[in-house]
Amino acid sequence: MEPPLFYAPPERISNDKIELPTSEAHHALEVMRLRPGASLIVIDGLGTAYKGELTVTSGKGAQVHVHSVHRNFGEPSIRMTLAAGLSTGYKFDEVVEKGTELGVKRFVPVITEKSKVKIENAEKARTKTQRLEKVAMAAIKQCRRAYLPEISTPIDLKNFMKETDPDTLNLIFVPAANAESIDRIEIDDNVNRVTVLVGPESGFTATEVQHAAEKGYKLVSMGKRILRTETAGPVSVALVMIRLGELR
Repeated sequence: MEPPLFYAPPERISNDKIELPTSEAHHALEVMRLRPGASLIVIDGLGTAYKGELTVTSGKGAQVHVHSVHRNFGEPSIRMTLAAGLSTGYKFDEVVEKGTELGVKRFVPVITEKSKVKIENAEKARTKTQRLEKVAMAAIKQCRRAYLPEISTPIDLKNFMKETDPDTLNLIFVPAANAESIDRIEIDDNVNRVTVLVGPESGFTATEVQHAAEKGYKLVSMGKRILRTETAGPVSVALVMIRLGELR
């Protein structure tokens, strides 16, 4: 059985010693009933995992002695960004949870012409982002990866398009006649960054799709069926990960 996995921010990691945060120490000592000598893994949210053993426990605190360090623990070899259109009443939690499990490193909620939602005030947006970060944290611990994905605040699609990187594999999933299945998309063997763009439940406008194509996005199809937005995001990521050999 694999050792249980916990989280500690970088500032709590010093050489071969780790001080677990109070909540993680509580989970280790009170929920899992771990005792000194128990093996465990601590991730730092930046891609590194520390394998070691529980040593000192006092009150609500717990310390870990590190035996080995593992970079890019549980991480795919590519940096995946998932930009998903927002819809009224649409919960982004599921996209973040499932996308994190699949290896996404950055999530971008996108406001499109058909989104029917407005960009909220900064405080509300910040609160929602913090909640989504908690969802992502739970997901990385469940799927045993060490990088905590970045959760961006909502952005207008036009502004998101301005940051398009021509050296990144940019894909937009649309039910268009000229869209091709992922296995027919030409992909460079050395690709290490991918951006996946999916629309809200009502899809993109023809103008938005044309603009994306002009920016270098390749049009990709997910078949004959129209998926819900919270399904389309993770499915599109999974298709790309399979195409790039990351789910073998």
